[in-house]
Amino acid sequence: MATHTGNNVFSSRLLGLWLLAVFLLGALAMAGCGAANPFSAGTFERGRFFHEKGNHTEAVAALETFVRYNPTDSLAAQAQFLKAMSYMEMKEYPLAVVELQILVKDYPTSELVEEAHFQEGMAYFKQVTSPERDISGALEARRHFIRFAQTYPQSPHMDEVIRTMQDISDLMVQKQLKQVHVFKQLKRYEAVLVTLEGVLETEANSRLLDEVLFVRGQAAMKLGKDRLAREMFGRLVREYPESRFHKSAKKSLNELTGGDPAAES
Repeated sequence: MATHTGNNVFSSRLLGLWLLAVFLLGALAMAGCGAANPFSAGTFERGRFFHEKGNHTEAVAALETFVRYNPTDSLAAQAQFLKAMSYMEMKEYPLAVVELQILVKDYPTSELVEEAHFQEGMAYFKQVTSPERDISGALEARRHFIRFAQTYPQSPHMDEVIRTMQDISDLMVQKQLKQVHVFKQLKRYEAVLVTLEGVLETEANSRLLDEVLFVRGQAAMKLGKDRLAREMFGRLVREYPESRFHKSAKKSLNELTGGDPAAES
Protein backbone atom coordinates (compact mmCIF):
# COMPACT_ATOMS: atom_id res chain seq x y z
CA MET A 1 0.00 0.00 0.00
CA ALA A 2 2.83 2.40 0.81
CA THR A 3 4.44 1.61 -2.51
CA HIS A 4 1.20 2.34 -4.35
CA THR A 5 0.85 5.67 -2.56
CA GLY A 6 4.48 6.53 -3.39
CA ASN A 7 3.87 5.82 -7.04
CA ASN A 8 0.86 8.13 -7.02
CA VAL A 9 2.91 10.91 -5.47
CA PHE A 10 5.66 10.39 -8.04
CA SER A 11 3.16 10.44 -10.89
CA SER A 12 1.58 13.60 -9.54
CA ARG A 13 4.96 15.28 -9.41
CA LEU A 14 5.68 14.28 -13.02
CA LEU A 15 2.32 15.64 -14.10
CA GLY A 16 3.02 18.86 -12.23
CA LEU A 17 6.42 19.24 -13.87
CA TRP A 18 4.91 18.56 -17.31
CA LEU A 19 2.21 21.17 -16.76
CA LEU A 20 4.84 23.65 -15.59
CA ALA A 21 6.92 22.99 -18.70
CA VAL A 22 3.89 23.52 -20.94
CA PHE A 23 3.10 26.76 -19.14
CA LEU A 24 6.69 28.01 -19.46
CA LEU A 25 6.83 27.13 -23.15
CA GLY A 26 3.57 28.97 -23.72
CA ALA A 27 4.87 31.98 -21.85
CA LEU A 28 8.06 31.99 -23.89
CA ALA A 29 6.08 31.74 -27.09
CA MET A 30 3.91 34.68 -26.06
CA ALA A 31 7.01 36.67 -25.13
CA GLY A 32 8.50 35.82 -28.50
CA CYS A 33 5.42 37.11 -30.27
CA GLY A 34 5.64 40.30 -28.29
CA ALA A 35 9.30 40.72 -29.25
CA ALA A 36 8.47 40.12 -32.93
CA ASN A 37 6.16 43.13 -32.88
CA PRO A 38 5.28 44.76 -29.56
CA PHE A 39 2.66 47.10 -31.10
CA SER A 40 -1.06 46.50 -31.25
CA ALA A 41 -2.84 45.47 -34.42
CA GLY A 42 -4.25 48.38 -36.40
CA THR A 43 -1.58 50.87 -35.30
CA PHE A 44 0.84 52.78 -37.49
CA GLU A 45 3.70 51.75 -35.21
CA ARG A 46 3.02 48.07 -35.94
CA GLY A 47 3.35 48.60 -39.68
CA ARG A 48 6.45 50.75 -39.30
CA PHE A 49 8.05 48.15 -37.03
CA PHE A 50 7.54 45.41 -39.64
CA HIS A 51 8.87 47.68 -42.38
CA GLU A 52 12.02 48.58 -40.47
CA LYS A 53 12.65 44.90 -39.67
CA GLY A 54 12.33 43.96 -43.33
CA ASN A 55 9.13 41.96 -42.85
CA HIS A 56 7.54 43.65 -45.82
CA THR A 57 4.59 41.34 -46.41
CA GLU A 58 3.48 41.88 -42.82
CA ALA A 59 4.23 45.60 -43.12
CA VAL A 60 1.96 45.98 -46.15
CA ALA A 61 -0.90 44.22 -44.35
CA ALA A 62 -0.48 46.25 -41.17
CA LEU A 63 -0.16 49.59 -42.95
CA GLU A 64 -3.12 48.81 -45.19
CA THR A 65 -5.23 48.18 -42.10
CA PHE A 66 -4.11 51.41 -40.49
CA VAL A 67 -4.83 53.56 -43.55
CA ARG A 68 -8.19 51.91 -44.18
CA TYR A 69 -9.47 52.69 -40.70
CA ASN A 70 -7.59 55.97 -40.19
CA PRO A 71 -7.57 57.77 -43.58
CA THR A 72 -7.52 61.24 -42.01
CA ASP A 73 -4.91 60.50 -39.36
CA SER A 74 -1.81 62.70 -39.43
CA LEU A 75 0.27 59.55 -40.02
CA ALA A 76 -1.86 58.20 -42.88
CA ALA A 77 0.31 59.69 -45.65
CA GLN A 78 3.43 58.29 -44.04
CA ALA A 79 1.78 54.89 -43.71
CA GLN A 80 0.82 55.01 -47.37
CA PHE A 81 4.41 55.87 -48.29
CA LEU A 82 5.89 53.06 -46.19
CA LYS A 83 3.46 50.65 -47.79
CA ALA A 84 4.72 51.69 -51.23
CA MET A 85 8.34 51.37 -50.08
CA SER A 86 7.66 47.87 -48.79
CA TYR A 87 6.43 46.96 -52.25
CA MET A 88 9.61 48.48 -53.67
CA GLU A 89 11.71 46.32 -51.35
CA MET A 90 9.71 43.29 -52.50
CA LYS A 91 10.40 44.32 -56.13
CA GLU A 92 6.67 44.60 -56.73
CA TYR A 93 7.21 47.78 -58.70
CA PRO A 94 3.80 48.09 -60.41
CA LEU A 95 2.12 47.81 -57.01
CA ALA A 96 4.50 50.43 -55.61
CA VAL A 97 3.52 52.80 -58.42
CA VAL A 98 -0.17 52.41 -57.57
CA GLU A 99 0.42 53.12 -53.87
CA LEU A 100 2.55 56.18 -54.60
CA GLN A 101 -0.10 57.55 -56.94
CA ILE A 102 -2.71 57.04 -54.21
CA LEU A 103 -0.54 59.04 -51.81
CA VAL A 104 -0.26 61.96 -54.25
CA LYS A 105 -4.00 61.87 -54.98
CA ASP A 106 -5.30 61.42 -51.45
CA TYR A 107 -2.70 63.50 -49.58
CA PRO A 108 -1.70 66.29 -52.02
CA THR A 109 -0.50 68.60 -49.24
CA SER A 110 1.78 66.02 -47.62
CA GLU A 111 5.48 66.80 -47.45
CA LEU A 112 6.01 63.32 -48.90
CA VAL A 113 4.50 64.18 -52.29
CA GLU A 114 7.83 65.16 -53.87
CA GLU A 115 9.46 61.99 -52.59
CA ALA A 116 6.52 59.96 -53.86
CA HIS A 117 6.92 61.45 -57.34
CA PHE A 118 10.63 60.60 -57.33
CA GLN A 119 10.08 57.05 -56.14
CA GLU A 120 7.38 56.53 -58.76
CA GLY A 121 9.92 57.31 -61.47
CA MET A 122 12.39 54.85 -59.94
CA ALA A 123 9.67 52.20 -59.78
CA TYR A 124 9.08 52.57 -63.52
CA PHE A 125 12.78 52.32 -64.27
CA LYS A 126 13.40 49.33 -62.03
CA GLN A 127 10.85 47.31 -63.96
CA VAL A 128 13.39 47.11 -66.80
CA THR A 129 15.84 44.28 -66.32
CA SER A 130 17.72 44.26 -69.65
CA PRO A 131 17.64 45.85 -73.12
CA GLU A 132 16.48 42.54 -74.60
CA ARG A 133 13.21 42.74 -72.67
CA ASP A 134 10.36 45.21 -72.74
CA ILE A 135 11.80 48.66 -72.00
CA SER A 136 8.51 50.56 -71.90
CA GLY A 137 9.15 51.13 -68.19
CA ALA A 138 12.30 53.08 -69.07
CA LEU A 139 10.37 55.26 -71.49
CA GLU A 140 7.73 55.91 -68.83
CA ALA A 141 10.48 56.71 -66.32
CA ARG A 142 12.00 59.20 -68.75
CA ARG A 143 8.69 60.99 -69.29
CA HIS A 144 8.08 60.99 -65.55
CA PHE A 145 11.51 62.39 -64.66
CA ILE A 146 11.23 65.14 -67.27
CA ARG A 147 8.05 66.29 -65.51
CA PHE A 148 9.73 65.84 -62.12
CA ALA A 149 12.67 68.06 -63.13
CA GLN A 150 10.28 70.75 -64.34
CA THR A 151 8.22 70.61 -61.14
CA TYR A 152 11.06 70.22 -58.63
CA PRO A 153 14.18 71.79 -60.20
CA GLN A 154 15.76 72.29 -56.76
CA SER A 155 15.04 68.77 -55.53
CA PRO A 156 17.86 67.05 -53.63
CA HIS A 157 17.16 64.09 -55.94
CA MET A 158 18.16 65.97 -59.10
CA ASP A 159 21.65 64.45 -59.27
CA GLU A 160 20.15 60.98 -59.10
CA VAL A 161 17.49 61.93 -61.63
CA ILE A 162 20.21 63.05 -64.05
CA ARG A 163 22.16 59.82 -63.54
CA THR A 164 19.04 57.75 -64.05
CA MET A 165 18.17 59.65 -67.22
CA GLN A 166 21.65 58.85 -68.47
CA ASP A 167 21.14 55.19 -67.57
CA ILE A 168 17.91 55.27 -69.56
CA SER A 169 19.73 56.72 -72.57
CA ASP A 170 22.36 53.98 -72.29
CA LEU A 171 19.62 51.38 -72.19
CA MET A 172 18.02 52.81 -75.34
CA VAL A 173 21.37 52.86 -77.12
CA GLN A 174 22.15 49.28 -76.11
CA LYS A 175 18.85 48.15 -77.57
CA GLN A 176 19.50 49.98 -80.85
CA LEU A 177 23.04 48.62 -81.08
CA LYS A 178 21.71 45.08 -80.76
CA GLN A 179 19.31 45.78 -83.60
CA VAL A 180 22.13 47.28 -85.65
CA HIS A 181 24.21 44.15 -85.10
CA VAL A 182 21.49 42.19 -86.92
CA PHE A 183 21.51 44.73 -89.75
CA LYS A 184 25.27 44.35 -90.08
CA GLN A 185 24.98 40.57 -90.33
CA LEU A 186 22.43 41.03 -93.10
CA LYS A 187 24.71 43.63 -94.75
CA ARG A 188 21.96 46.23 -94.49
CA TYR A 189 24.36 49.10 -93.95
CA GLU A 190 21.90 51.82 -94.94
CA ALA A 191 19.65 50.61 -92.12
CA VAL A 192 22.63 50.89 -89.79
CA LEU A 193 23.25 54.50 -90.83
CA VAL A 194 19.61 55.54 -90.47
CA THR A 195 19.11 53.81 -87.11
CA LEU A 196 22.24 55.26 -85.57
CA GLU A 197 21.55 58.72 -86.97
CA GLY A 198 18.37 58.68 -84.89
CA VAL A 199 20.34 57.53 -81.84
CA LEU A 200 22.78 60.44 -82.16
CA GLU A 201 19.85 62.84 -82.29
CA THR A 202 17.75 61.44 -79.46
CA GLU A 203 20.29 59.98 -77.02
CA ALA A 204 22.91 62.72 -76.88
CA ASN A 205 23.49 62.14 -73.14
CA SER A 206 24.39 58.47 -73.46
CA ARG A 207 27.79 57.24 -72.36
CA LEU A 208 27.82 54.86 -75.34
CA LEU A 209 27.97 57.40 -78.16
CA ASP A 210 31.57 56.50 -78.92
CA GLU A 211 30.44 53.04 -80.00
CA VAL A 212 27.58 54.56 -82.00
CA LEU A 213 30.03 56.80 -83.87
CA PHE A 214 32.41 53.92 -84.52
CA VAL A 215 29.76 51.52 -85.85
CA ARG A 216 28.21 54.24 -87.99
CA GLY A 217 31.64 55.12 -89.38
CA GLN A 218 32.25 51.48 -90.28
CA ALA A 219 28.89 51.26 -92.07
CA ALA A 220 29.65 54.44 -93.99
CA MET A 221 32.96 52.94 -95.14
CA LYS A 222 31.17 49.80 -96.32
CA LEU A 223 28.92 51.98 -98.47
CA GLY A 224 31.78 54.07 -99.82
CA LYS A 225 30.53 57.19 -98.03
CA ASP A 226 34.00 58.34 -97.07
CA ARG A 227 33.01 61.85 -96.05
CA LEU A 228 30.47 60.55 -93.54
CA ALA A 229 32.96 57.96 -92.29
CA ARG A 230 35.58 60.68 -91.74
CA GLU A 231 33.02 62.73 -89.85
CA MET A 232 32.13 59.84 -87.53
CA PHE A 233 35.69 58.70 -86.87
CA GLY A 234 36.93 62.26 -86.53
CA ARG A 235 34.32 63.12 -83.93
CA LEU A 236 35.12 59.95 -81.99
CA VAL A 237 38.85 60.70 -81.96
CA ARG A 238 38.31 64.30 -80.84
CA GLU A 239 35.57 63.83 -78.26
CA TYR A 240 36.38 60.40 -76.78
CA PRO A 241 40.17 60.09 -76.37
CA GLU A 242 39.74 57.40 -73.69
CA SER A 243 37.35 55.28 -75.74
CA ARG A 244 38.16 51.64 -76.39
CA PHE A 245 37.36 52.43 -80.04
CA HIS A 246 39.79 55.36 -80.23
CA LYS A 247 42.75 53.45 -81.64
CA SER A 248 40.68 51.68 -84.32
CA ALA A 249 38.90 54.90 -85.24
CA LYS A 250 42.23 56.70 -85.57
CA LYS A 251 43.55 53.95 -87.83
CA SER A 252 40.45 54.06 -90.06
CA LEU A 253 40.64 57.83 -90.18
CA ASN A 254 44.27 57.67 -91.34
CA GLU A 255 43.27 55.21 -94.07
CA LEU A 256 40.55 57.56 -95.27
CA THR A 257 42.67 60.71 -95.19
CA GLY A 258 46.09 59.35 -96.05
CA GLY A 259 47.34 60.78 -92.78
CA ASP A 260 46.35 64.33 -93.73
CA PRO A 261 44.81 66.07 -90.68
CA ALA A 262 43.20 68.67 -92.89
CA ALA A 263 41.10 65.98 -94.56
CA GLU A 264 39.64 64.57 -91.35
CA SER A 265 36.44 66.62 -91.45
